[in-house]
Amino acid sequence: MATGFIKKILLPKEEKFFPLFEGLADMVTDSARILLKIVESPEPAVQQDLFREIKSLEKKADDIAHGVFDALDTTFITPFDREDIHQLTSKMDDVLDYVNAASQQIKLYKPKKLLPQFKEMVLIIIRGCEQIKVATKELHNLKKPGKISDACVKINELENVADDIYHQLLSELFESETNAIELIKNKEILETLELASDSIEDVSDILKTIIIKSA
Repeated sequence: MATGFIKKILLPKEEKFFPLFEGLADMVTDSARILLKIVESPEPAVQQDLFREIKSLEKKADDIAHGVFDALDTTFITPFDREDIHQLTSKMDDVLDYVNAASQQIKLYKPKKLLPQFKEMVLIIIRGCEQIKVATKELHNLKKPGKISDACVKINELENVADDIYHQLLSELFESETNAIELIKNKEILETLELASDSIEDVSDILKTIIIKSA
Protein backbone atom coordinates (compact mmCIF):
# COMPACT_ATOMS: atom_id res chain seq x y z
CA MET A 1 0.00 0.00 0.00
CA ALA A 2 2.86 2.36 0.89
CA THR A 3 4.56 1.71 -2.43
CA GLY A 4 1.37 2.51 -4.32
CA PHE A 5 0.93 5.73 -2.36
CA ILE A 6 4.52 6.81 -3.11
CA LYS A 7 4.01 6.11 -6.82
CA LYS A 8 0.87 8.21 -6.80
CA ILE A 9 2.81 11.12 -5.37
CA LEU A 10 5.94 10.85 -7.49
CA LEU A 11 4.56 9.96 -10.92
CA PRO A 12 3.55 12.99 -13.01
CA LYS A 13 -0.14 13.35 -13.81
CA GLU A 14 -0.95 12.80 -17.47
CA GLU A 15 -1.20 16.09 -19.35
CA LYS A 16 -2.65 14.60 -22.53
CA PHE A 17 -6.22 15.18 -21.42
CA PHE A 18 -6.02 18.98 -21.40
CA PRO A 19 -5.55 19.47 -25.17
CA LEU A 20 -8.47 17.07 -25.72
CA PHE A 21 -10.73 19.10 -23.43
CA GLU A 22 -9.70 22.32 -25.15
CA GLY A 23 -10.14 20.85 -28.62
CA LEU A 24 -13.62 19.65 -27.75
CA ALA A 25 -14.55 23.06 -26.30
CA ASP A 26 -13.33 24.72 -29.51
CA MET A 27 -15.49 22.46 -31.65
CA VAL A 28 -18.54 23.03 -29.48
CA THR A 29 -18.10 26.80 -29.78
CA ASP A 30 -17.47 26.65 -33.52
CA SER A 31 -20.62 24.59 -34.05
CA ALA A 32 -22.73 27.16 -32.17
CA ARG A 33 -21.28 29.97 -34.28
CA ILE A 34 -22.15 28.07 -37.45
CA LEU A 35 -25.68 27.53 -36.15
CA LEU A 36 -25.99 31.30 -35.81
CA LYS A 37 -25.11 31.66 -39.49
CA ILE A 38 -27.82 29.12 -40.34
CA VAL A 39 -30.40 31.06 -38.34
CA GLU A 40 -29.33 34.31 -39.96
CA SER A 41 -29.14 32.99 -43.52
CA PRO A 42 -32.26 32.77 -45.70
CA GLU A 43 -30.37 31.11 -48.55
CA PRO A 44 -30.91 27.32 -48.71
CA ALA A 45 -27.68 26.79 -50.66
CA VAL A 46 -25.68 28.58 -47.98
CA GLN A 47 -27.47 26.69 -45.25
CA GLN A 48 -26.67 23.31 -46.82
CA ASP A 49 -22.93 23.96 -46.54
CA LEU A 50 -23.37 25.05 -42.94
CA PHE A 51 -25.38 21.95 -42.05
CA ARG A 52 -22.50 19.84 -43.35
CA GLU A 53 -19.96 21.84 -41.36
CA ILE A 54 -21.77 21.21 -38.09
CA LYS A 55 -22.22 17.53 -38.91
CA SER A 56 -18.50 17.27 -39.60
CA LEU A 57 -17.67 18.92 -36.28
CA GLU A 58 -20.05 16.57 -34.50
CA LYS A 59 -18.20 13.55 -35.90
CA LYS A 60 -14.81 15.02 -34.99
CA ALA A 61 -16.05 15.75 -31.47
CA ASP A 62 -17.16 12.13 -31.14
CA ASP A 63 -13.64 11.06 -32.10
CA ILE A 64 -12.15 13.32 -29.42
CA ALA A 65 -14.60 11.98 -26.83
CA HIS A 66 -13.63 8.41 -27.70
CA GLY A 67 -9.99 9.46 -27.46
CA VAL A 68 -10.58 10.69 -23.92
CA PHE A 69 -12.38 7.49 -22.94
CA ASP A 70 -9.59 5.36 -24.42
CA ALA A 71 -7.00 7.43 -22.56
CA LEU A 72 -8.84 6.82 -19.29
CA ASP A 73 -8.42 3.07 -19.81
CA THR A 74 -4.66 3.35 -20.34
CA THR A 75 -3.67 6.11 -17.92
CA PHE A 76 -2.50 5.28 -14.41
CA ILE A 77 -2.75 8.78 -12.95
CA THR A 78 -5.31 11.27 -14.25
CA PRO A 79 -5.32 15.05 -13.64
CA PHE A 80 -8.55 14.73 -11.65
CA ASP A 81 -11.27 12.19 -10.87
CA ARG A 82 -11.87 9.69 -13.69
CA GLU A 83 -15.64 9.89 -13.40
CA ASP A 84 -15.50 13.67 -13.69
CA ILE A 85 -13.27 13.43 -16.77
CA HIS A 86 -15.82 11.09 -18.33
CA GLN A 87 -18.75 13.32 -17.36
CA LEU A 88 -17.08 16.54 -18.52
CA THR A 89 -16.30 15.02 -21.90
CA SER A 90 -19.78 13.54 -22.29
CA LYS A 91 -21.55 16.76 -21.34
CA MET A 92 -19.47 18.88 -23.73
CA ASP A 93 -20.21 16.36 -26.47
CA ASP A 94 -23.91 16.64 -25.58
CA VAL A 95 -23.83 20.38 -26.29
CA LEU A 96 -22.58 19.78 -29.80
CA ASP A 97 -25.07 16.95 -30.30
CA TYR A 98 -27.95 19.31 -29.49
CA VAL A 99 -26.54 22.05 -31.71
CA ASN A 100 -26.31 19.54 -34.53
CA ALA A 101 -29.82 18.28 -33.76
CA ALA A 102 -31.19 21.83 -34.04
CA SER A 103 -29.43 22.35 -37.36
CA GLN A 104 -30.78 19.03 -38.68
CA GLN A 105 -34.30 19.95 -37.61
CA ILE A 106 -34.03 23.20 -39.54
CA LYS A 107 -32.73 21.23 -42.52
CA LEU A 108 -35.39 18.52 -42.44
CA TYR A 109 -38.43 20.46 -41.25
CA LYS A 110 -37.85 23.40 -43.57
CA PRO A 111 -39.97 25.87 -41.56
CA LYS A 112 -41.42 28.67 -43.69
CA LYS A 113 -39.64 31.17 -41.49
CA LEU A 114 -37.29 30.90 -38.54
CA LEU A 115 -38.44 32.88 -35.55
CA PRO A 116 -36.22 35.93 -34.96
CA GLN A 117 -35.92 34.99 -31.28
CA PHE A 118 -34.03 31.85 -32.31
CA LYS A 119 -31.08 34.16 -32.87
CA GLU A 120 -31.27 35.33 -29.26
CA MET A 121 -31.17 31.74 -28.04
CA VAL A 122 -28.23 30.85 -30.27
CA LEU A 123 -26.30 33.94 -29.16
CA ILE A 124 -26.70 32.83 -25.55
CA ILE A 125 -25.56 29.33 -26.47
CA ILE A 126 -22.46 30.82 -28.12
CA ARG A 127 -21.66 32.90 -25.05
CA GLY A 128 -22.07 29.83 -22.85
CA CYS A 129 -19.75 27.81 -25.10
CA GLU A 130 -17.18 30.60 -24.93
CA GLN A 131 -17.24 30.32 -21.14
CA ILE A 132 -16.66 26.58 -21.44
CA LYS A 133 -13.57 27.43 -23.51
CA VAL A 134 -12.36 29.79 -20.80
CA ALA A 135 -12.85 27.14 -18.13
CA THR A 136 -11.22 24.25 -19.99
CA LYS A 137 -8.08 26.31 -20.58
CA GLU A 138 -7.78 26.65 -16.78
CA LEU A 139 -8.21 22.99 -15.87
CA HIS A 140 -4.45 22.54 -15.62
CA ASN A 141 -4.43 25.15 -12.84
CA LEU A 142 -7.00 23.84 -10.38
CA LYS A 143 -5.11 25.26 -7.42
CA LYS A 144 -6.24 28.67 -8.68
CA PRO A 145 -9.80 28.00 -9.88
CA GLY A 146 -10.98 31.63 -9.94
CA LYS A 147 -11.42 31.84 -13.70
CA ILE A 148 -13.27 28.53 -13.82
CA SER A 149 -15.60 29.66 -11.03
CA ASP A 150 -16.25 32.96 -12.82
CA ALA A 151 -17.04 31.09 -16.03
CA CYS A 152 -19.50 28.87 -14.18
CA VAL A 153 -21.26 31.90 -12.68
CA LYS A 154 -21.60 33.46 -16.13
CA ILE A 155 -22.95 30.20 -17.57
CA ASN A 156 -25.60 30.04 -14.86
CA GLU A 157 -26.60 33.64 -15.54
CA LEU A 158 -26.87 32.91 -19.26
CA GLU A 159 -29.01 29.85 -18.58
CA ASN A 160 -31.45 31.96 -16.59
CA VAL A 161 -31.76 34.36 -19.52
CA ALA A 162 -32.20 31.45 -21.93
CA ASP A 163 -35.01 30.05 -19.77
CA ASP A 164 -36.81 33.39 -19.83
CA ILE A 165 -36.51 33.64 -23.62
CA TYR A 166 -37.65 30.04 -24.04
CA HIS A 167 -40.81 30.42 -21.96
CA GLN A 168 -41.69 33.80 -23.45
CA LEU A 169 -41.16 32.59 -27.00
CA LEU A 170 -43.12 29.42 -26.38
CA SER A 171 -46.03 31.50 -25.13
CA GLU A 172 -45.85 33.85 -28.11
CA LEU A 173 -45.63 30.93 -30.51
CA PHE A 174 -48.89 29.41 -29.30
CA GLU A 175 -50.59 32.79 -29.38
CA SER A 176 -49.50 33.90 -32.83
CA GLU A 177 -48.89 30.81 -34.99
CA THR A 178 -52.12 29.68 -36.64
CA ASN A 179 -50.57 26.95 -38.77
CA ALA A 180 -50.39 23.85 -36.57
CA ILE A 181 -47.61 22.22 -38.61
CA GLU A 182 -45.43 25.32 -38.50
CA LEU A 183 -46.11 25.62 -34.78
CA ILE A 184 -44.87 22.08 -34.19
CA LYS A 185 -41.77 22.64 -36.33
CA ASN A 186 -40.75 25.81 -34.51
CA LYS A 187 -41.64 24.38 -31.10
CA GLU A 188 -39.36 21.37 -31.61
CA ILE A 189 -36.46 23.52 -32.81
CA LEU A 190 -36.94 25.83 -29.84
CA GLU A 191 -36.98 22.88 -27.43
CA THR A 192 -33.74 21.55 -28.89
CA LEU A 193 -32.09 24.95 -28.48
CA GLU A 194 -33.24 24.93 -24.86
CA LEU A 195 -31.68 21.48 -24.40
CA ALA A 196 -28.40 22.82 -25.81
CA SER A 197 -28.51 25.65 -23.28
CA ASP A 198 -29.32 23.20 -20.47
CA SER A 199 -26.41 20.98 -21.44
CA ILE A 200 -24.03 23.94 -21.16
CA GLU A 201 -25.20 24.36 -17.57
CA ASP A 202 -24.56 20.63 -17.06
CA VAL A 203 -20.95 21.24 -18.10
CA SER A 204 -20.79 24.05 -15.55
CA ASP A 205 -22.05 21.71 -12.83
CA ILE A 206 -19.30 19.20 -13.60
CA LEU A 207 -16.68 21.96 -13.56
CA LYS A 208 -17.88 23.07 -10.12
CA THR A 209 -17.66 19.48 -8.88
CA ILE A 210 -14.08 19.24 -10.17
CA ILE A 211 -13.16 22.44 -8.32
CA ILE A 212 -14.66 21.21 -5.05
CA LYS A 213 -12.89 17.86 -5.23
CA SER A 214 -9.56 19.53 -6.05
CA ALA A 215 -9.74 22.02 -3.17
